[in-house]
Amino acid sequence: METRAERIQANIEKLSTFTSTPGKGVTRSSYSKEDRQAKDYLIEEMKKIDLEIYEDSFGTLFGRREGKNKNAPVVMLGSHYDSVVHGGGFDGVAGSVAALEVMRVLHETNFENDYPLELILMNAEEGETFGPSTGVTNSRAMVGTMTELELKTVKNRFGQTKLEAMMEYGLNPDLQEAKKKPGSIKNFLELHIEQGPVLERENIDVGLIKYLAGIGRYTIRFHGKTADSTVSMIARKDALVAASAFINEFDKQIKELGDSVTGMVGKLDIQPNSNQFVPEYVEGKIEIRTFNKEITEEINFTKLIQDILDAISTKYEIETELEEITRINYPNPTKPSIMNADNVQKMITICKDLGYSYSVINNGTGHDSMIMTDFTDVNMIYVPSKNGVSHCPEEWTDYDKIKKGADVLLHLVMDLSCDE
Repeated sequence: METRAERIQANIEKLSTFTSTPGKGVTRSSYSKEDRQAKDYLIEEMKKIDLEIYEDSFGTLFGRREGKNKNAPVVMLGSHYDSVVHGGGFDGVAGSVAALEVMRVLHETNFENDYPLELILMNAEEGETFGPSTGVTNSRAMVGTMTELELKTVKNRFGQTKLEAMMEYGLNPDLQEAKKKPGSIKNFLELHIEQGPVLERENIDVGLIKYLAGIGRYTIRFHGKTADSTVSMIARKDALVAASAFINEFDKQIKELGDSVTGMVGKLDIQPNSNQFVPEYVEGKIEIRTFNKEITEEINFTKLIQDILDAISTKYEIETELEEITRINYPNPTKPSIMNADNVQKMITICKDLGYSYSVINNGTGHDSMIMTDFTDVNMIYVPSKNGVSHCPEEWTDYDKIKKGADVLLHLVMDLSCDE
């Protein structure tokens, strides 16, 4: 039993037409007109295979295939279909369409599943829409960690709060209604493009994920004093020099923690950004990632960063600031998300049986799956990304590669949805 690449291609290409920036990548923001168009198309595809369709108050779309044991927990499979601004046609969509195709094959072959199956299609995964640490909305609503505070405070690029955008879309978000009961989901399965170069570089068909990294994000600010480039060196309060000293010390201290954690200052904004004036202000963004749960419990990264900033303030006689970019109701950094090890082994066997090359890998990107690991057993499948790029018009994954990932998903679903 296998999926069909041509149907996966047709679905993905059709979804790519629902964009507010034709010719400039795919822009399908949460709760937009394009979101609704894509959802309506997906609903029509779901109707063709007789799924029981329902939508929760956060806009999450479900398609249920009943099992012999109607009251049993569901095996849930899917991903998101929203995109960043000027994004690509594969991030999220590849997983959504692969899951749809799996359900299509099961329908056509009259597969008899003991556990109910539910296709899940999410429309608010991307954090870009409402700002850092505001994504994975659908999954957070399902597990009960979404808050009224976030709904009423974070805003999109049009100035709407999340609540206002959802209500204009036709939703009346209800935190209690959207929350799934503990034990109601047996497994959560997600296929996704890798968003990295490893699988393509090593010519591997399928990535089987063992961990998703814990993530910490921070903003640092340095307030110096602008001056002409002729001002003597000793009289300067150069914000960029101070920021550079911070970066060197931060890099040194993160390296001393060992290979289980990474960290960097990956973005700087400098004012005035000129060779003629001493920089008076620098803002930087820090990102920390780790696959080590213990290090997030043992190390207070906020204090580590603040201590370095305090030392820099004293040495360079400038003011500094630290702001945490944290998801409401979650620690910063978050803990790593651990996939179900038994199912990784099952997928290894599936890949061998199908003749697909595979690699068991860890990956640092964030997905709805990372939210679900505290709620149920979770597994992820990655398929190669051309040149490792994503979130841009050049994003691409060959359809035959998605088909191979979908085949692995299909056989895993068949296994998990039947009694031992």
